[in-house]
Amino acid sequence: MARKGKKEKGKGVAAMWAGRFTGGMAASMERLSVSLDVDSKLYREDIEGSMAHSHGLHAAGVLTSKERDKMIAGLKSVLDDLEAGKDLFSSSDEDIHMAVERILTERIGDLGKKLHTGRSRNDQVATDFRLYVMRRTEELVEQIEGLQHALLQRAKEYRKDVMPGYTHVQQAQPISTAHYLLSFFFALERDKSRLRHAWETAGEMPLGSGALAGSAFPYPRNLVAQRLGFPTATRNSIDATAHRDFALEFLGALGCLGVLLSSYAEDFVIWSSSEFGFLKLGEAYTSGSSMMPQKRNSDSMELVRGKAGRMLGAYSRLFTVLKGLPHGYDRDLQEDKEPVFDAAETAEVCLQVMTEVVSTLQFQREAILKKMQPALLATDLADLLVEAGIPFREAHHIVGRLIGEAEAKGISFLDLPEKSWKDVPNAAALRKKLTFAESIERRNIQGGTGSKSVAAQLKEAEKLLK
Repeated sequence: MARKGKKEKGKGVAAMWAGRFTGGMAASMERLSVSLDVDSKLYREDIEGSMAHSHGLHAAGVLTSKERDKMIAGLKSVLDDLEAGKDLFSSSDEDIHMAVERILTERIGDLGKKLHTGRSRNDQVATDFRLYVMRRTEELVEQIEGLQHALLQRAKEYRKDVMPGYTHVQQAQPISTAHYLLSFFFALERDKSRLRHAWETAGEMPLGSGALAGSAFPYPRNLVAQRLGFPTATRNSIDATAHRDFALEFLGALGCLGVLLSSYAEDFVIWSSSEFGFLKLGEAYTSGSSMMPQKRNSDSMELVRGKAGRMLGAYSRLFTVLKGLPHGYDRDLQEDKEPVFDAAETAEVCLQVMTEVVSTLQFQREAILKKMQPALLATDLADLLVEAGIPFREAHHIVGRLIGEAEAKGISFLDLPEKSWKDVPNAAALRKKLTFAESIERRNIQGGTGSKSVAAQLKEAEKLLK
């Protein structure tokens, strides 16, 4: 939100502490100091915090009931106007906290000057910031669940389909397509867990801590915390105002989420290429080329893949700011919000796009089956030999020899002549068992790719979403 108007020397930014100084702040210092362009995003949290603080001041005997009600009504009017998109800010506002206090005082008179009683910007900022992280965490968990719903639905649709599973980007073993999709689902469950823990870390209210030593007024901290939705109040006033580990944990959780989204986006990019042809992305999530008319690029997934670096960068940025700060509040902490805002907004749009992509992508069944190599069944043959009494290392050697001979001849190991299978007991019977469907069904162990195992995973996924 833009700030308007000219600033007079000696007024504006420094006005709140002008009693201590005889001159105005240097223009360069104002440019360095002003943060409204960034922290204006906290207007809702700041006003809600001030409303709760008004109740605290009333309980502490600082405000009468009439004054409290008038102050809260004034704050509500400021919130309503900002929600409606009105530009209430001035070039004299250093940050959102001073802006709200100025606007309130203009509307309700000198009573507005009582709002800051018993609190510092230190505990005020920390409260606003924690409220933001808590709100964003709840929203992102809800978005992740939306993506999980999409994955669950697609897994149900593709539960009878098979595809190659990969390690080292090499075909490894046959898997169910539903099993692949559910791997994404369950990994997201851990992202939700990390975000919920970040919410718990943020869920301690700093108001009443003052600058660092605590308020001198009989401030009912637990009452105010309850009004704001905090489970509890902070236990130490220095800790409350000085530390930003809750924001760092939030960014760490988003970094993990970004890496996960990037990994599956990479699969979708590769698999939608003509070399693979495993899936098609919805047209709305692709783009063309400014030069080559035939191109249909998987830009949505490439952007999600790239945004992971942005989220990891936000974590690194805040970690660097926090490293080595002395105890108590330091102005360096003004740099804590921008990376959090950016990472949260980036995660939000990435989750939205990924959810829509998953909901509309189409696995190409015939193309996938044509690309599935018989060598995917090599492990199954080794397992069957073990069941026939051959030690695994020997079985591994026998199958490896068959694969190598077939590769040298440019054929499938299943097409090798009988003499090549001389070391394999009951070779003809074993070869009949070497099918992709049989391979999958042999793996009905808990968490495996067999149909019964996948059915159990689907049931567990539904349970988690309920």
